[in-house]
Amino acid sequence: MKAIDGYDKLRGGYYTPRDIADFIVGWAVRTHEDSILEPGCGDGSFLAAVKRRQEKLLSEAENQNLITQVREMKVTGIELDPAEAKKATAYGYEIINDDFFTWYKDQVEERRTFDVVVGNPPFVRYQNFAEQYRSAAFELMKKHGFHPNRLTNIWLPFLLLSVEALSENGRLGMVIPAELFQVDYAAEARNYLSTAFEGLTLITFRKLVFDDIQQEVVLLLGEKKSERKGIRVIELEDLEELNCVGMDCLTEAEIKEVNHSTEKWVRYYLTNEEIGLLNELNSDNRISDASDLYEVNVGLVSGENDFFLFKWKDVLEWHLENDVTPIISRAEQVKGIMLSELEYRKLRDAGKRVSMFAPGDLPMEEISEQARQYIAWGESRGFQQNYKCRIRKRWYCVPNSWKADAFLIRQANLYPKMILNKAGALVTDTLHKVRFHEGINAEAVTSAFLNTYTLALSETLGRSYGGGVLTFEPGEMRKFRIPMKNAEKLDINRIDRLQREGKYEEILAYTDEILLKDGLNMTEHDIQLLHSIWNKMRDRRLARKTKKNL
Repeated sequence: MKAIDGYDKLRGGYYTPRDIADFIVGWAVRTHEDSILEPGCGDGSFLAAVKRRQEKLLSEAENQNLITQVREMKVTGIELDPAEAKKATAYGYEIINDDFFTWYKDQVEERRTFDVVVGNPPFVRYQNFAEQYRSAAFELMKKHGFHPNRLTNIWLPFLLLSVEALSENGRLGMVIPAELFQVDYAAEARNYLSTAFEGLTLITFRKLVFDDIQQEVVLLLGEKKSERKGIRVIELEDLEELNCVGMDCLTEAEIKEVNHSTEKWVRYYLTNEEIGLLNELNSDNRISDASDLYEVNVGLVSGENDFFLFKWKDVLEWHLENDVTPIISRAEQVKGIMLSELEYRKLRDAGKRVSMFAPGDLPMEEISEQARQYIAWGESRGFQQNYKCRIRKRWYCVPNSWKADAFLIRQANLYPKMILNKAGALVTDTLHKVRFHEGINAEAVTSAFLNTYTLALSETLGRSYGGGVLTFEPGEMRKFRIPMKNAEKLDINRIDRLQREGKYEEILAYTDEILLKDGLNMTEHDIQLLHSIWNKMRDRRLARKTKKNL
């Protein structure tokens, strides 16, 4: 399918596979009296599914003398692109060639509702979202109490306004980016959906189901009224399994009680028992909130690493020994949970880029001759014109609010970790920096960070996309919780050694015994349940990375 400029479907005009459209429509369209809306119909993938569903209902109705009613099914499709809208008319339904948000404001808002809304909303980021449509969408979102921002993707107002367009007993079936589960800009939407629908079902796939694009999707099924109240998350392998199990997958899935908050929905991959244990520990006042132990913020942004970050041989070549400071520039440079001065020197001597140009926040005439020569070299290459550089008072001076007592891994593979910064090094934004509150035992916090509860919790706080890496922003790191009772008994040198040897299971056996079993009096069953939570969540995201690389 060709892309539609400004109205891309899931990164470039890719339309819904027939198997998905048929499944969603088969679930959502239940009677010959349903009124149906497709808010961004393209050339008609979902309308074709509606036509097939209508024909099936017609066949079933022949034995019940309901043929006339079935033929009068009310279906409306909206499509901005005129060429695509013309194609969609082939199915015999009402097709409106207009912007969905303008049409919604003029024809739907406080005027009419639909029994069913189905579709695959466009996936267009804020900067590519045409101003006239964005203004209309954001105006409607604000009217309904939402707070769109520069991170808002076009699929979000499509989804939220589609829910608003539903009748009292309406049903919604949509293909939504998996971002719904975990991105902060969809937090309001998660809370809204959990209150708008009595029954919510989310179907995900271990394999990508859209050809030629790396976009993970969710089939979102919502019922305004439902006999089975709550939320269920169903994970299937691929479209073949969807076809094989069909609607049976809906009846077999365990239903969980919905938490009406902005929390991430990845936790609903867990069983009710697992969720219950996490909820219990998350409210346990014997476990410390990260915010009670330390501050966390982003590392520094140089604006031009090729200018500011050095290998030691280059420092010597420019005679800048007195104009550089230690820095950690990549997460893989810190192997253990401590960075000592000796280890830093080993990194420097091994040719790693762990020295940063830091002549001081001084006028040019007050810095060294060697530094002035180096700055002149940088200016000859135009580095001072880089955005981060040109907005500074002195482009060659990188601001740094405070030095880190420790680092936190921003993008984790197996698990996040904290690294005690005994070398006093700066850090780039590839890691986050930590400053402990006064009176906090830094070694105890760093050691206690690696326990199964904190790692299990981290999987529900971070964000993971197709590559399998677990990513944390500072705000997510501030939501961490660490069991600190007995933490002073932990041997940081032992944990550091095991971390360097890759023996994380031995680390967790050691820390869980002291922190969870002895410190919190947790049973062996509950500790193993935490391991099950962590293993399940971690292995799920890592499996997506493996499949992507096949």
